[in-house]
Amino acid sequence: MTWDETGLSGLQAQLAREVLGRATAFTLGPEVRLARGVVTPPERADVGRVVVWDGQRLDSSVAYDLPLTDRHGGNIPKGHLMAALRDTLADHSEHEVEQAPRDAFGIPVLDASPSVHTFVTEPRFHLQDALHAAASAFAVPPEPEEPAELRLRGFLLLDEATCRLYLDTPESESAPPFGVDLPLRDEDGSVVVGVTAAHAALPVLLLGELERLRKDADDPYCRAVYDLEDWLRGR
Repeated sequence: MTWDETGLSGLQAQLAREVLGRATAFTLGPEVRLARGVVTPPERADVGRVVVWDGQRLDSSVAYDLPLTDRHGGNIPKGHLMAALRDTLADHSEHEVEQAPRDAFGIPVLDASPSVHTFVTEPRFHLQDALHAAASAFAVPPEPEEPAELRLRGFLLLDEATCRLYLDTPESESAPPFGVDLPLRDEDGSVVVGVTAAHAALPVLLLGELERLRKDADDPYCRAVYDLEDWLRGR
């Protein structure tokens, strides 16, 4: 079978989605924790139990019960939960794991509710959280009855404050994607997660207004680059 450039662009989009999901493994200095499973404890419907391990020994597994709602009953965004879990992984002690109750599989279970609720009150995101949130907004496959307006072809962290998403449309055929620069920090320098305004506005901007945001950038990975940083900040 021979793939044409249109088919290859679709494979590239699939690769971008797949790498996006794997590029944010839980890293704790030199150590890495991978997801072993996600289950619902039969005795607690208000939490999601996430089991992580080191990817080599199953007896390294530890389960964390993450609350699905905040102290006021509101849902907690999944990005907040994952960032809070990362902090919990870094903060727990071996003594806590040894003393924790175990589930039916012999996996120690820790209640992460206090640390998650603390995180929700005062979030502390990392750059990889912001990069993942920015790219994943364009990486979700459309519903069958809702054709995709934009498609993620790739992404790149440019520096400590900016990412570039490489986007096209499913009708682009063999045309190279275009680049969109998005901010990952606010004006105070704090990492921000979620640029949903860009996802909602880009299809409209593509109808004619996007050209005014074009920037002079030499990027061999795309045909043009558009800077949405100032636009998103209302400048």
